[in-house]
Amino acid sequence: MKASLEYFLILAVSVFVVGSIAGALLDRPVFMSYVYSDSMTPTLNKGDLFFINPFSRSADVGDIIVFNLRGSWTVHRVVAIVENGYITKGDNNVATDQQEGRASPVSKDKIAGKVLTIGDSPLKIPQLGTYLQRGLSGRTKMLLAALMIVLGALAFTGETPKHRKKRPRFTRVKFKTLYLLASAFLLIMLSASIFVSWQVFPIEYAVTSAGGQREGWVLPGSTFEREITIKNGNFYPMVYYLEPQTGGISSLSETQLELGPQEEETVKVTINAPEETSLFMDKVKVNAYIPVLPKSVINWLYSINPFAPLFAILSETAVFLGILYLISGIGDEDVLKIRNKRSSLLRQIKMEVFGR
Repeated sequence: MKASLEYFLILAVSVFVVGSIAGALLDRPVFMSYVYSDSMTPTLNKGDLFFINPFSRSADVGDIIVFNLRGSWTVHRVVAIVENGYITKGDNNVATDQQEGRASPVSKDKIAGKVLTIGDSPLKIPQLGTYLQRGLSGRTKMLLAALMIVLGALAFTGETPKHRKKRPRFTRVKFKTLYLLASAFLLIMLSASIFVSWQVFPIEYAVTSAGGQREGWVLPGSTFEREITIKNGNFYPMVYYLEPQTGGISSLSETQLELGPQEEETVKVTINAPEETSLFMDKVKVNAYIPVLPKSVINWLYSINPFAPLFAILSETAVFLGILYLISGIGDEDVLKIRNKRSSLLRQIKMEVFGR
């Protein structure tokens, strides 16, 4: 019973971690997200982390849903249901999102899920989203996920004695187990180094008849430029691919870059402002890859799907690790043997390494 509960918890955590990572990669909330405005105050305050049921795409009046509104993921309440979708509104907003034709009713294909609630109150952790955004870098989040997966693998590979009273004198770790875990960790960290370089650059602006009087204000129907800076924060070169994610962007000064370690480059984005006056946001998507494959191969794979070069890089690395394992000729040998006794882990490691 205890083992079954442990396996269930490990499985639940693994699903949660994988789903959260997938949501970050696809720029789409999956199991949780956080509030980045005051539109839902006091129900959900800015910085609150809330939980989502991604399998629920239908809603009733009064439900809080997460949906795509003009290219941005938004959490608002359903206030009415019409023939072609839902009418939504932030609890702290005066008007609905669809008032005066500013947006179309929310269709089911634009819904990421429904916010989990207890009674009428959303399930949330106050201000945790602010900490996750500012206190943890993308690389740190991926490292924590990797550690959780490796710990889960260790828990599954651990041996449980058949008789509770009979305890083995030593815990043995075989080379193939250690090599498998090290290889999995290497692949996860390789993925992390690529994933954290994938970015979406939002460009916010206001279309108004007073365009030009303040920074970020533009005239209806005008064409203007903004700049984004791509920086390679890694200690190895990266190849970057840029493409517009929204229709307001007419051109980019660069669509492909190759940056060395710690290098950066500024890219000019040309935007055509709509005729209607409102707040808008356009986005530039940036995907990056480690150039371990020929550039022509990465270009071809990227033209198929942005994930194709990633899978090819991971596959190449996995094949190399497999060949290296076969060449080593080592398999079931024990590489670590820890005596099972009531002592601190630090003392056990010291005895095994230094023999005292």
